[in-house]
Amino acid sequence: MADASAKPQAPAAVGGLFDRIAAFRQKMNLPTPGSWEGLHREAKMVQPTNFLIEGAKFDLTSVLTPHFQVMHSFSWGASQFPPTYHFGTVYAKDKIMLHGQVDDQGGLQARANYNWLAQPANPAAQPAYDPTKPPHEQPPPQLPEQPKLSSTSKVTAHFTNQPGQNMVQLEHDHVGSDYSFNVKAVNPNPVDKAASWGKKGSSSTTGIYQLAYLQSVTQSVALGTEFVYNRMMADVEESSLSYALRYAPPPSPLPPPTTVPPGMPSPFPPVDPKSPTQVFTATFQPGSGLLHSTYWRRLNQRLEVCAEVQLLMTKGGRMGEGRREGIASVGFKLDTINASIRGMVDTMGRLSAVLEERIVGGLAFHLSGEIDYAKGGGGQGRVGIGFTLEA
Repeated sequence: MADASAKPQAPAAVGGLFDRIAAFRQKMNLPTPGSWEGLHREAKMVQPTNFLIEGAKFDLTSVLTPHFQVMHSFSWGASQFPPTYHFGTVYAKDKIMLHGQVDDQGGLQARANYNWLAQPANPAAQPAYDPTKPPHEQPPPQLPEQPKLSSTSKVTAHFTNQPGQNMVQLEHDHVGSDYSFNVKAVNPNPVDKAASWGKKGSSSTTGIYQLAYLQSVTQSVALGTEFVYNRMMADVEESSLSYALRYAPPPSPLPPPTTVPPGMPSPFPPVDPKSPTQVFTATFQPGSGLLHSTYWRRLNQRLEVCAEVQLLMTKGGRMGEGRREGIASVGFKLDTINASIRGMVDTMGRLSAVLEERIVGGLAFHLSGEIDYAKGGGGQGRVGIGFTLEA
C-alpha cells in the first residue's frame, strides 16, 4: 500500500521549481525593460514632430496647491482646425492621479491612475554648500532615485456630442524587476448584439483588447510580444501579433560640454548616470508587414540624436501586387542653459524644427515650423508660436 504522505510531493516539487527559477532570475540581476508603450520613448522625445504647433497657442497653468493645479489652453490660426479653448484640472498625490479636461464644444476627457506599488518620493540629500569655495568647486546636485517597480491601473474616457466618437479605455500596466506587461481594453462590451451568423437571442463581446509582455533576457537585450484583438462591430473581427526587440547597453561615461571650462560644474540639467546612453528598438508586425525601428543616442549632457526607419513589406496575392515602401528620418535635440532646440529631416522631403525657450520664471516661449518639399511649388509648410505661463 502506498504511503499517503507521498501525495503532496508533486505540489512541493512544483513550488521548488518556481523557487529555483526565482533564485536564478535574482542572481542574473536583469534590468527592467520599461513598458511596452515606452519602447520608442527616447526617440519620440527628440523628434520635433511631437511638439509642433500650428497657428498660435497659449497655455496658462495655475498651481493652487502642491497637489492640485488648473490649466487654460487657447489655440487658433490652424488651417484645418477651428479656434479651441480647453479647461483642465490635475490632482496628483502619492499613488493617485486624476485629470479632467473640457473644451468649448462640450467634449470631456477624464483620466484616473492608481499605482498600487507607488512609494513616496524621497528627495535626494543634496551636498551642503560651502561658502568658502568658489562656484566651480561646489559639488554637483544629486538626482533623486526613481522607483523601478510600478503597478498602475488606468481609466481613460472621452465623451463628445458626436455619435460614434465616445471612448472608454481600461488598462493595467505593471513594470517588474526584469519584466513588464500591459493589459488594455477599449470600449469593452461583453453583452453586445450577436453577429449575423450567431444564434437568435445570443450576444457577442465587442471592443479592442490588447495584451503585451516584455522580458529582459540579458543585461542589454529585452524581447517582447503584443497581441491585439479588434472587434468594434459584431460582424467584423481581426487580430494582430507584434514582436519587439530593445537593445540598451550599459551607459558609457559622458564627456562634459565643451562650453564649460575645465573644473567648473555644468549649468545644464544633470543626467542620471544609471540611464542608458544609447537605445535601439525594433517592432515588427508579420500580418501587416510593418517594421518600425529607432536608434537614440546621447552624445553628451547637451546633445541627443536619433534615427528612425519605417518599412512596409507585403506579399503579392489575389488582391494585388505586394508593396515595398519605406521612410527614414534623422533628428537631434540640443539643450542650452535656457532653451531646447529640436530638428528633424526625413526622406520624404519634410523638414521640421522646434525651439522651446524658458524666458523667466514660469514663462516659456515656443516657436515651431515645418515645410514639406515633396508637395511641390517650393514646398508647403506651417508655422506655430506659443507661450506657456505657470503661476
